Amino acid sequence: MKFRALEISLGERRIGHLFQYGDITRLAVDQDYAMANGPALLSLSLLAEGPEQQTAFFLNPMTPELNAVSPGKLPAFFQNLLPEGVLRKQIALERGCTEDDHFDILAACGNDLPGNVFARPAKEQGLVETFVTQKHDSLEMSVVDEPMEEGFSLSGMQPKLSLVKDGKRFVVTRHFEGGHVIGKLPVSAYDRLPQVEHLSLELGRAAGAKVCHSSLQPMNLIEDSAPLTEGRENHFLAVERFDRDIEGVFKGRLHAEDFAQVLGVDPMYKYTGGSYSDIMKVLLAFPDLGDDAALEFMRRLTVSELLGNFDMHLKNVGLLHHGDGRIELSPAYDIVAYSVYVNGEGHALKWTPGQERKQSLSPQLLRAFSNEIGMPEPRLRAVVRGVCARAYEFWPTMIDESDLLPVQKERLKAYIMGRPVMQSLVKRKHRAEDERSAPSRLDAGVP
Repeated sequence: MKFRALEISLGERRIGHLFQYGDITRLAVDQDYAMANGPALLSLSLLAEGPEQQTAFFLNPMTPELNAVSPGKLPAFFQNLLPEGVLRKQIALERGCTEDDHFDILAACGNDLPGNVFARPAKEQGLVETFVTQKHDSLEMSVVDEPMEEGFSLSGMQPKLSLVKDGKRFVVTRHFEGGHVIGKLPVSAYDRLPQVEHLSLELGRAAGAKVCHSSLQPMNLIEDSAPLTEGRENHFLAVERFDRDIEGVFKGRLHAEDFAQVLGVDPMYKYTGGSYSDIMKVLLAFPDLGDDAALEFMRRLTVSELLGNFDMHLKNVGLLHHGDGRIELSPAYDIVAYSVYVNGEGHALKWTPGQERKQSLSPQLLRAFSNEIGMPEPRLRAVVRGVCARAYEFWPTMIDESDLLPVQKERLKAYIMGRPVMQSLVKRKHRAEDERSAPSRLDAGVP
């Protein structure tokens, strides 16, 4: 049977080796790393209760989180590092492997993975004997090809490019430079998708949410962009990566993970493997995150409710890991007003484990959500009302001045104003206006 191995590093710190032998795919953690218990944490899903438990967790080869759940797959953390959709097809084609050879797809992208993880071909001798035969037999180790020069990984089904800004132009990354910009390309099936997503992100910002930085850019600013253009679309969305160099903040790469990784969920279950309350409980469990992060997440849920962002699944919420061990909720990303294109309502995940999917925000749902996560309902309600108030004040003008088609503008405004939480705000405003305009009891001659 074939044995393959990749050396896994977090920045310059080696974690261990991800190896595959037959039906076994496992992360074998280095003893030095297992015993260090330092801030260089690969994932919250790999965090044990204390130093002794952490060492035992890493050194036990049967630890479920370090093993693939089924043959051909990778452990959940690594499975979530793989590219999806069109990007995976392209990587497999250029690599000369199949799309379901997850190990080789990871190896192909190993120098430009999300966050600060690297997966490079193992060079160390004796790995087969150490991990498979316990040094009692000798087997041949298969050679894993080096990462591809243009191999990079990002999740999501929309066509993307990894880009570097070069003056006013954008260059597709080569020679392991590592892209600092994600180029989200137009799709012929969805008119002005880059414009819709850019507006959605800016609407979220105007409502008080912390969102990633993006801009609309002409397609001809990408080198060799002609084959990428679909139909009459001539702009792409340039999203600045928050896990790469940020001027004045950090240099290099910042480790990041999404909540499919945090919860140890295979990406194929990104819609069913967890709930919004599961995310909230993680945020509330860590002092670095706590109430501030939980209320920010509630803000994003409300923005998604108003816009019809039906796709905020586990991979569309993430965390940032700073070098000193501090954890932060990453800026919001992949917020899209899908209500512009399709009929529907509700959210990608259940709010609580006992509820149905596709539930819209309501007083009853908010109460159940509050009870599940243990956060006072009035604090959550205040966030919802605050988002709705800012949306009511700023969004109509922003939509009218956007690059959306006229029919898209009207459809989006109608959807927003049709949300029950927005209708409640409008009723409260009308009631307050009526009370202010009504004559006082004294003016009316009432004793």
